[in-house]
Amino acid sequence: MDDEGYPRRQRVVGLIGCPGAGKTTYARRYDPLQGWVHLTLDDLRQTFWPPDRQVYWQVRRTDWDERARRLLHGVKVAALDAALAAGFSVVMADTHLTREVFEAELQVIERYGLTVEWKVFDLSWEMLLARNEERGRIDPSHRQPKTVLRLAYDAFHAPDAWWRALSHAQVEFVEP
Repeated sequence: MDDEGYPRRQRVVGLIGCPGAGKTTYARRYDPLQGWVHLTLDDLRQTFWPPDRQVYWQVRRTDWDERARRLLHGVKVAALDAALAAGFSVVMADTHLTREVFEAELQVIERYGLTVEWKVFDLSWEMLLARNEERGRIDPSHRQPKTVLRLAYDAFHAPDAWWRALSHAQVEFVEP
């Protein structure tokens, strides 16, 4: 219920952008005390494979690769389903650069008759590099290798990037 006793409108917000673009910081505006659940792969990776965010990627370079990926994404899909069933709104602060990676999440959202409000974070290459360095100074496990940033940047800026086909009504560009 809102402050006037009316049921709250349930929402799903998805954030699209490269690592370090500001998605997690932006997601903090969605207050859990106002009925928001934050679902991010970074947080789930940290929960399952401590002590830092890079351990998951080390696990993925072993024979646990596919099982670790399935676990991570399966838990996120299950958490999304549980959150929506309980009436929460959800903000997902992941890169969302390839649609195939989160297709199961979209199916859950559609099952509840909801659509995703997409927020797109478009940064220049130079700004992305500078923000990555700053993240690394705060917490070295947050710094991404330049090769990873380049792959993400190229996927995001590709002329055929999936998010470019979204309806303009579903997309808002967020200024860095």
